[in-house]
Amino acid sequence: DLPYRIKSRTFRRLFGGEEGRRVSVRLWNGVQWPDALPRPATIVLNHPGALRRMFLPGTELGLAEAYLYDDFDIEGDIESVFGLADSLTRRVTGGTQRLSLARDLLRLPAGDRHAAGRRGRATLRGRRHSIQRDRQAVRYHYDVSNDFYALWLDRRMVYSCAIFAT
Repeated sequence: DLPYRIKSRTFRRLFGGEEGRRVSVRLWNGVQWPDALPRPATIVLNHPGALRRMFLPGTELGLAEAYLYDDFDIEGDIESVFGLADSLTRRVTGGTQRLSLARDLLRLPAGDRHAAGRRGRATLRGRRHSIQRDRQAVRYHYDVSNDFYALWLDRRMVYSCAIFAT
């Protein structure tokens, strides 16, 4: 297991500062950070690799994908969490600080790289917005199993975006 000082430093970097006081973090094992006091929002880490999945890509897309793939959840007032990104950007400014944070994140557990439902990003080749590349993008997004569509379509698998006027 990682030394407490590495975990504590990483949590302070990610969730510290003024905005972080409005948010607590609950680990997969029920431990609360920084303490068990009630706050407007709680970020719930669903597995040991959640922090790496959330922050190691270093992009908003990486954070959004971690949320969509259930690496973490938010309980309470979701708007209380929004200021954390700006706060983190202000606190981690230079290249040395970013590298140090990345090093700490790499020391955290990685989690299961083959989590259920993760398709990964589309691998597109060719000139941007060419017919060939756009065709690849459409296939990646829509050529999925009927099991996927059955989650939200009716039993006849009918979809329509038409608006009916009466």
